[in-house]
Amino acid sequence: MRYLYAFIGIFLLLAASAAAGSFTPDMDVDTYVDRDNASQSFSDSDLLWATSRGGESTQQVYLSIINLFGSEGIFSSDQIESATLTIDAAEVNTTGEITAYYLHGETLDTATWESKEDYDADTSSAPVEISGTGSYTFDVTEIILEAVDTCAEGCPYSIVLVADDDASVAFFSSESSEGFGPTLEYTTLE
Repeated sequence: MRYLYAFIGIFLLLAASAAAGSFTPDMDVDTYVDRDNASQSFSDSDLLWATSRGGESTQQVYLSIINLFGSEGIFSSDQIESATLTIDAAEVNTTGEITAYYLHGETLDTATWESKEDYDADTSSAPVEISGTGSYTFDVTEIILEAVDTCAEGCPYSIVLVADDDASVAFFSSESSEGFGPTLEYTTLE
């Protein structure tokens, strides 16, 4: 009888891993870091700032994702069809491009400019032009493919938003009561 239960369990696990679906993992932490306030944490902020000045990033948004790949039956990047990050711009001081990057590891709510981890500059989305307030979608498929390849067994990962072109944009955080916080969604293949 014990073998029958084991067989049924394995069958259900394989069936779950073969099913296509759409998944929306929760954010563990959403925060930003600020070069001009290098030792300060902003995890309780309503807004998440991404800014660059003179061609250098001065504020970066860090989104730590709760990794549920294994429990969702995702064990290979070949299973991922697409992934998007949707985020609402609340204020735009200067229009410009924002790019999303992959970071292997979690972002703590105590993150500061001094303690921030470096993102993977080789794994990113295409830049998205932020022209005003409203909702924007980043194609983060490459980031999620890398996250699955690196973290399928459950290690944490983050997405970092970095401004280019002297852009200065504030996005609503999950702490905000006015707008929607960042939302990650990925779809698997059958």
